[in-house]
Amino acid sequence: MKTQKYRLMGMLLLAGTLCLTGCGGSIDPKADVMEGEVPQPVMQEDLADSTYRVDDDTDPKESSKSSVLPPLSTEAQTIDYKGSIPIDYLTASADVVYLVSRDQDGGSGILKMKPGEADGEVLPVTAPDGMVFSVMTTDEQGNLYVVAEDRDIEAVMRDDEFAFPTEHCEIWRISLSGEVMAKLDVSEYIKKEVFSPRIIAVAGNGDIYLSTQNDGTAVLAFDAEGNFLNKISYDYKVYTLRTAMGRGRDGKVYAVLGDNIANDGTSVIVELDGRNGSIGDVTSFLLHSDGSFYSCVCPGRDCDLVIFGGQGILGYDLGSASIKWKVPAGELPFSTEGYFPMATLPDGRALFLDKNYKWDEDDPTNMWLVAEGTKFHYVPAARQ
Repeated sequence: MKTQKYRLMGMLLLAGTLCLTGCGGSIDPKADVMEGEVPQPVMQEDLADSTYRVDDDTDPKESSKSSVLPPLSTEAQTIDYKGSIPIDYLTASADVVYLVSRDQDGGSGILKMKPGEADGEVLPVTAPDGMVFSVMTTDEQGNLYVVAEDRDIEAVMRDDEFAFPTEHCEIWRISLSGEVMAKLDVSEYIKKEVFSPRIIAVAGNGDIYLSTQNDGTAVLAFDAEGNFLNKISYDYKVYTLRTAMGRGRDGKVYAVLGDNIANDGTSVIVELDGRNGSIGDVTSFLLHSDGSFYSCVCPGRDCDLVIFGGQGILGYDLGSASIKWKVPAGELPFSTEGYFPMATLPDGRALFLDKNYKWDEDDPTNMWLVAEGTKFHYVPAARQ
């Protein structure tokens, strides 16, 4: 049995999970601009972020720079995508938004645009024949990291259950100018998992984290050159399988996991240490909710983590172990009952890709999803 994967499994798992939450409330989808503004308290000074370059021997702890942030934006927008190429995923860095695209033949490429634009510029980067670009992220220097994997995934039986591993998987590092700087082949490790990568994050020191699944939730860690470091596994009896993972403002990588032992809707925030193959103390970092799952983690402008899930958008402060601010699901310009890739922008807004999916009427048996009415939502999240 084959399936046109191209993130289908991730979408269905995540969308189905969020649909169970019953959270939601949405603004008229025909509106171009969100109505109302979220109140803005005083923003604290941002600490200088540490920097790291692959070709730099400087210890990241000894190297730092002060960055001048752009003016805080309180503009809430919903913009219709005007491009002719379907898109499936996004990430952002500085003033650039990157989009994973696909053509009618199943080929995959990357678009680049400025925030607020309605169409993208095609980068001279395409996935090899038989492969597609799936998830992606950026590092602290703005370089793009994108996963290239098999387009057609062969379903196999493992322990009387279906598994959907990819046989070929590479991590491409792409410069701001669109130059492919590295192709890191991690197929040997990914094909052992139940699923191929569904989330990618890059730490401040250049280490790469890929979230996948095998006997629970697993995260594979590699160094900047693609050398395997460790596998971090979670007991599915302790933590829920669906994971949100991303880099925080401090350059470390964090995951948000459902606490199955508490069984009261609580989620925990854990720090991932790929060098030691371990997770940090979770006792202080708790998110009490109605059982909603969280799907995205990004660095914040005025907080350590911006976390998105069924309840809305949360700004989390690690120092005080508390939620600093919140945009409830009912104040978002879309329902959270679906799959919405998120990125954060330097001007304080959270950017979401919103697609209305339907089954391909021409060939419903191949489980291919086509989009209608793709939109970008810019939601003010940072507080001033």
